[in-house]
Amino acid sequence: MEHRWSVRKPQRCPVVVDTPRQGRIAARSQDIGIGGMFIETDDTSLPVNTPVNVAFTLPREPYREDFRLPAMIVRQAATGAGVMFLDMEVDTLRALRRALYDPLSSEQELELATPSIADAGLNRLHRAAHG
Repeated sequence: MEHRWSVRKPQRCPVVVDTPRQGRIAARSQDIGIGGMFIETDDTSLPVNTPVNVAFTLPREPYREDFRLPAMIVRQAATGAGVMFLDMEVDTLRALRRALYDPLSSEQELELATPSIADAGLNRLHRAAHG
């Protein structure tokens, strides 16, 4: 039964998995969503129900979003493991969602952040009307 609460997006990026027994493991993401990710671990086996921390960076032009999240291994496969994120703060959840799914380009973000000439005129009228 599928328990994901978001669509996974294909995303290949380096991941560091910090485990209590095996230490740090270098891996790669295959896909990622708000609730978790699938990581390719080559020859390293990560047992189901193992608590881990995962660290990765997602590109979001012109920025990069760095994440370090507590997680649990929920599925094991021949090529890697399924990871479910745990106890994410609201700000972290928003940043992950923005990095994964926000369709705005950096030019569109700049346009939204920069007031237009019409907006500036309305602001002057508002100030004049309200002293």
